[in-house]
Amino acid sequence: MTISPREPRDPSGGKRPVLIVGAGPVGLVLACELLSQGVQVRIIDGTPPGSSLHSRAIVVWPRSLELLSRIGAAEPLAEAGNRLDAVSYYSQKRPLGAIEMSRLRDTPYPFGLVIPQDRTEDVVRDRLIKLGGQVEQGTVTGLDNTGRRPVADVEWTDGRTEQIEADWVIGADGAHSSVRRLAGIEFLGSGEDVLFAIGDGPIEGDLHDNELLYCYTRGGALGLAPFGNGQFRLAVSVPGWSEEHAPPRDLFQRVMDERAPRPGQIGPLKWTTIFRARRRVAETLRDGRVFLAGDAGHIFSAAGAQGMNTGIQDAVNLGWKLAGVIRGKLEPGILDTYDTERRLAAERVVLTTAKQTSWGLFKGRREVAVRDTLVRVARRTGVLQRFGAPLMAQHDVTYRHAESLWQTLPGLTKAVRVGDRLPIFSKHAGADDATAAGAGRWPSIDAEQPTVLLWAGERQDNDWVERCATLRTSLPDTFPVRDISAWPGFAPLLGKEPRAVLVRPDGHIASITDLDPAEVRMALRRARVALGALPRTARVGSETVTEMGVGASAARTAAKSTTPVPAAKSATQGKAAKNTAAASEDSVPGKAAS
Repeated sequence: MTISPREPRDPSGGKRPVLIVGAGPVGLVLACELLSQGVQVRIIDGTPPGSSLHSRAIVVWPRSLELLSRIGAAEPLAEAGNRLDAVSYYSQKRPLGAIEMSRLRDTPYPFGLVIPQDRTEDVVRDRLIKLGGQVEQGTVTGLDNTGRRPVADVEWTDGRTEQIEADWVIGADGAHSSVRRLAGIEFLGSGEDVLFAIGDGPIEGDLHDNELLYCYTRGGALGLAPFGNGQFRLAVSVPGWSEEHAPPRDLFQRVMDERAPRPGQIGPLKWTTIFRARRRVAETLRDGRVFLAGDAGHIFSAAGAQGMNTGIQDAVNLGWKLAGVIRGKLEPGILDTYDTERRLAAERVVLTTAKQTSWGLFKGRREVAVRDTLVRVARRTGVLQRFGAPLMAQHDVTYRHAESLWQTLPGLTKAVRVGDRLPIFSKHAGADDATAAGAGRWPSIDAEQPTVLLWAGERQDNDWVERCATLRTSLPDTFPVRDISAWPGFAPLLGKEPRAVLVRPDGHIASITDLDPAEVRMALRRARVALGALPRTARVGSETVTEMGVGASAARTAAKSTTPVPAAKSATQGKAAKNTAAASEDSVPGKAAS
């Protein structure tokens, strides 16, 4: 039986949804983001919940918790998981250094969480259900992305088939993504695969329940992550694996004896398997109205446990942009930035995790000695903590305009630049106040559109008050503007001079300008905010503003600003043309995609 797209199975009355393929953490988070903003979603998955034997991704880092708080999932996860206070490194059973997550000061979550992926999915799925969503069990067997809207062929578990015409399709269906394959997007990679034997089970011994261990020897590497109550994830490097059966407990025990800094007796393991640490990034994360997120768009080494966390950032980055376009709050061009921002972020994670993997597998005495010396010096000088903690927490992810990965590296000072993260947080209306990241400790921002933050610098005088008032009157009454001058913690980040800081819903800086209303409005335009027209008689700075926009003098002033976020480039010219055409169909400000 074939169900016509004019006879939808969902109870929404037939309005075209956003179709999300894949109900892992990434797909579920994206669905919650969209549902929180009133966007219709259908999310399908071919794997029934609870059917996986493996716990897969097991660490949730602070940045992911900050973003998960937007949908009310951070606190339930923190209660369900085991807190991780430190990441410690050993060489030949001797300590090299440690990154202390508990010393992070600019986050409500100064810890990582060790929690099985299926438990993470349970928590986010609960939020999905409370938002009115549900996961449908089915498999995508075809995808036509050549028309005005993408059409997906779906085979349901009861044997029926359906053609779903969607406004947008997101492939969050893992490393073997059917959406990526059907869209014809190449999965590019380099470097040789590295094999790890992994398993979960109890260990009796003197191991800390709040410490992630990386143990390096010339014979290979061992990773130990604590679930709590004496249960651990074990990961051991193996040179090759040609046997058909899963790696036995004896293999893990032998490696434990050879590489662990403290003795431990491994009990019966719940499961074991071989993990192949591939490194791949999709040629593009967008093809017209089709997007890729999570492992469908990038996979890399498990070192640092960054995979699922990177996918969660994909989901939030795409979620607020796509919802903003659909609801008419943002111009369609904002969607072009998803591929540029998230592919560069993924390539950076590929680089850092590959380096960490290779450093842990050094065998030569000289290269081991150099590595160990560098890490110990970094520990003694504080460099390991200064740069290692933000890297591990994913606080150093930036959306700066960059031509190379090196331009995305953190600076030597705390001062932030356009594209960097600010310690400022948001939540959707559906999330309980108790789950809002940093509630009462940091200023909050709008969860659905950029917010203008006003920073006075060294002093707040009458001139500052008047300039703030002028700026506010130059913007629509409903546009979020907040003065953060009373929070002294921003002084090292924003400096001594007055500033207007445009911050995105995900906490990243879109622009830093003077308090001049013309500059702020031009920054909003460049950030693709659909402001609409001002009253004909409104004045901005020294220019009269008409419904056609700012005057020529003000435009020239704003054009000189060095801070606006430039329009992003897509992966190829062909993809760019298709993406522009797809977005242009919804280009009327204030009108949702039809």
